[in-house]
Amino acid sequence: MSLLAPLYVLGALAVALPVLFHLIRRQVKDRTPISTIMFLPTSQPRLTRRSRLENLPLLLLRALALILLALAFSRPFLRSTSTAEADAVNRRVIALVDTSASMRRGDLWDQALTQLANVTENLRPGDSIAVVSFDAEPRLRIGFEAANELPPGSLRDLGQRLFAGEQPSWYATDLAAALRFAAELATAQDSGSTAESTAALAAADEELVAPAAKVESQLVLISDLQSGASLDSLQGFAWPQQVPVEIRRVVPSRRSNAWITLPNEQPASAAAGEAAAASAARTFRLRVSNAADSLHSQFRLNWLTPTGASIPETVQVPPGQSRVVHVAQPPQGALAIALSGDDHDFDNVRYYAQDPPLEQTLLFVGDDADEPRESLLYYLQRISLSTPAREVAVQRHTAEDGPLAEFHQERIGLVVAAGKLDAQAAEPLRRFVRGGGRLVYVLPPAGDNGLAESSLRLLSGDEELQVGEASVGDYAMLSRIDFTDPLFLPLSDPKFNDFSKIRFWAHRTVEAAPQQWKTLASFDNGWPAILEREAGEGQIWVFTAGWQPVESQLALSTKFIPLMFGLFDSARADVAATKLRLGDPVPAAAGTASQSMVRLAETTSGHEQVIEAERIERPGVYQLRGERVTTSAVNLAESESRTEPLGDDELERMGVILGTTVPDEVAAQTQRQLRDVELESQQRLWQWLLIGVLGLLALETWLGGWLGRRRRATA
Repeated sequence: MSLLAPLYVLGALAVALPVLFHLIRRQVKDRTPISTIMFLPTSQPRLTRRSRLENLPLLLLRALALILLALAFSRPFLRSTSTAEADAVNRRVIALVDTSASMRRGDLWDQALTQLANVTENLRPGDSIAVVSFDAEPRLRIGFEAANELPPGSLRDLGQRLFAGEQPSWYATDLAAALRFAAELATAQDSGSTAESTAALAAADEELVAPAAKVESQLVLISDLQSGASLDSLQGFAWPQQVPVEIRRVVPSRRSNAWITLPNEQPASAAAGEAAAASAARTFRLRVSNAADSLHSQFRLNWLTPTGASIPETVQVPPGQSRVVHVAQPPQGALAIALSGDDHDFDNVRYYAQDPPLEQTLLFVGDDADEPRESLLYYLQRISLSTPAREVAVQRHTAEDGPLAEFHQERIGLVVAAGKLDAQAAEPLRRFVRGGGRLVYVLPPAGDNGLAESSLRLLSGDEELQVGEASVGDYAMLSRIDFTDPLFLPLSDPKFNDFSKIRFWAHRTVEAAPQQWKTLASFDNGWPAILEREAGEGQIWVFTAGWQPVESQLALSTKFIPLMFGLFDSARADVAATKLRLGDPVPAAAGTASQSMVRLAETTSGHEQVIEAERIERPGVYQLRGERVTTSAVNLAESESRTEPLGDDELERMGVILGTTVPDEVAAQTQRQLRDVELESQQRLWQWLLIGVLGLLALETWLGGWLGRRRRATA
């Protein structure tokens, strides 16, 4: 038997009061002096028969009534073994361990493992645990079922075994993806447990089934919670109410941090302007940022080369600010620039690739007018398609130059064809496109539609094409443009997507099968302006109007240069290779006998490493060596350098339910008290005890009357 209010049992001590009052000799309060005995000595009265206990059965009944009354007030109840087992509360604990690059600061990783060990050591019998690590994506290290099969003693060092010899990765932090993964894991387990319980009850039919132990889910987040962590995918996610998140934050002893941003990592518009200014000043322009909670503001910058480091240059950046600074141009062979002066060096090196520019050609094929207003080539020669990664030269090939030779895919970046093309000229161009080349064909003006139609059929192999001349009044304008296509995507911003000021004086009509040709832009009269078709591994674009002033204002507009850049850069393999990032797969051809991926050493103490892994796991300068050598700089994500702590309210604002895990003793005691109250309210034993008290008092009254009558009869 158990008591809900055991302190009321102390009321049973009241049974001693009648006995004490009966045995203690009472002193007379009022004394009356008598002259005849005033000279006699005072003596204590002797015990007589009246000072002894009498009527023991009557005293026992009264004492028993008081005991039962005290016991009724203590609210007793019966707890069986099955009830005690049902009272147990089992927990499913999901430990989320941050393994992103920001955890490389100081002793944060050791703190994280200590916190994980604390979680596993506090597991109670019946609890289960799953461990999830996360950086750019979550990974389940051990699930509930696998953890339940381990011996209980091995759970205490589970973290040390899972992460033995492991260090945080170089990837960015996607906190939202990790929280969603853990929440879905917890809710999936809840659904499975509910289904199993329902099936067990259905199989039992009318048999009595003992209630299953209650299961609660708890998510423990072990992270530094730096402000650069991504929370975007939590927007619109309905966080499950039954899965609270306990945050166990790891904090570095020193918090100053600064980082570098190179021009090719800044937004395109800002990088272009800064690069032009730096080139004019013969300096290298970069950006240095300082964390808002930093305690330092003075830093040093120096270039790293395989032969040594350059002379440091001092920069001053106040906490919470970002400044553009000028440093000396990178020396020959420089692979990185290093920052020093802050407390954490995990993000202090920014890698820089200095590939020699690739020599490429824009080839113009066909007839062209000598008058600039009527010439297509004239305006192609007036723009520069060269970048730091390539040098572009414009060449022209006419019928007088003889038949076209086979093209080198990497040397010819783009072919622009115009006018009449016979079978002898079209066949090399067709093979060039099918091999991965890019071709722009500009339909000739009125009078040559038959020639244009036959030339276009030869280039594309589409015999159903029909070309005609459109009837244009004053002018035509572009009305429908597909800004989702890579050709127009750079112009999709509202600041640049206005084409209403470009007028076309004439254009051709093209009737083509829509399943083969894609219309990228149309005129306001409905006829296509730019058509696109994939042929083999390459692409063909058809302009139904030229860009020269005699036909349109396109060459004189601000849209002409980005449009030509888009044509030249569309689907280029060498451009894609220079934009490698952490986590990207190593190119498929790398690792073969003819081609390999190598990580270059930035200092004299390092050495080149041939990459045999499937993905790029760490920052550095990587070189793809084969028929052509391409160099790529892979850097740490800038978001990892934003190490200011993220407030808990940011997670609550995203809908995450925060809650601290209740200690085991407190949780068990609370659950036990709630269960005791429920059992006591169901059994109501206190009512039977009160009935017993009333019965004893009735028996005591009858016995007292009977003894009194007997005493009088005896007297």
